[in-house]
Amino acid sequence: MKFVTSWLINFASRNQAHYLCFLGAVLLSPAIVLADTETKSSLWTMSLNRFQFTEQYRGFLDIQPRFTVEDVPGGDNGSIDTVLIRGALGYQLNSNLGIYQGYAIIPTYDPDRVEHRSFQELLAKQSLIGASVLVHRLRFEQRFIEGVNDTSLRFRYFARFTYPLNGIHDNLSLAINEEVFIHLNDTDGGPQSGFNQNRLFIGLNYKVSRNLAFEVGYQNQYVAGQRSADNAVNHITFIGMQSSFSFIE
Repeated sequence: MKFVTSWLINFASRNQAHYLCFLGAVLLSPAIVLADTETKSSLWTMSLNRFQFTEQYRGFLDIQPRFTVEDVPGGDNGSIDTVLIRGALGYQLNSNLGIYQGYAIIPTYDPDRVEHRSFQELLAKQSLIGASVLVHRLRFEQRFIEGVNDTSLRFRYFARFTYPLNGIHDNLSLAINEEVFIHLNDTDGGPQSGFNQNRLFIGLNYKVSRNLAFEVGYQNQYVAGQRSADNAVNHITFIGMQSSFSFIE
């Protein structure tokens, strides 16, 4: 952990222009989608609630009901697909770097099964040109999936870039997220090691107050199956609410 923390601090202290070039290259690179990839449409909703207990101790609760709008042939249209409930407690190493331990329960309905998940994450925030912000999140998950005999291990890297649109409205910002998922091991009857999925989100964030914001946008989810014929692209309409609560007087 000491090595990772030191690396992130050094990473965040380099020339800011490098990040903008890197972020642009990642977000503007075309996705590689095979000809036989299936497509579906979904509506994802989110309630993300952050808590500050002391100067160092933090926490969050993330609730995400997800609905299928139009599924692949033979799928279940117009129904709830997944409910993700995820919480974590964290410790701030400094104002821009925190570590978290969390737990999630994810019932899915297509197929009908439940996943329990433990995870650890490292969250780093840096200010860029003007008031824009770039957030990095490294998350390691241990997944306990119903019907799968082994524990599935997965690594996720998430980057979020926000840029204030003061020329349009003082409370409005552009938000761009990119997240890559990689399975780290083979399981019996479940995920196999290798690239799992990629998510790209572009949307608008409106800050109602210091402690409340709403976000809406489009998210493209590319999921790699065990065979090329199982690959899928999910076109997602995303609607989210973000709130924060402080118990510091």
